[in-house]
Amino acid sequence: MKQEVKAYLDTVAGRRAQHLQKQDPSIKASHTLDDRAPRGVVKAEKEGSIVAFEFIETAKTAAVHAYLEDYVFAANEFGTVSVALPETDYTPAIATTILSDLRGRIAKSGATRKFIFAGYLYDGMGNFRKLL
Repeated sequence: MKQEVKAYLDTVAGRRAQHLQKQDPSIKASHTLDDRAPRGVVKAEKEGSIVAFEFIETAKTAAVHAYLEDYVFAANEFGTVSVALPETDYTPAIATTILSDLRGRIAKSGATRKFIFAGYLYDGMGNFRKLL
């Protein structure tokens, strides 16, 4: 992964983790960057147990079938899946279409329980706008 992409994702994921903690002080949020591809993952823990993963995708990783397994895991393990796409590459209408399709593919690809799906657009400053 290019250094500038890595720094960008680190900033966005770090700000998302801070925002989650500010929303709910009982949550401890941390983030990591995927070694396989330019994407970030924010992990939320409550009382020592992981309660959610949020996936921060780039244009290169958005809607890639290889990551469907990660989303299905989060749906089955935590009952929630959150995916964020960059607003620099997607209009709200296109992002909504991609995220809606992704929600359906998660349900059809092995989700064994009901799950909550949240879809976001994010900007370079780490601001997230909820679409779904």
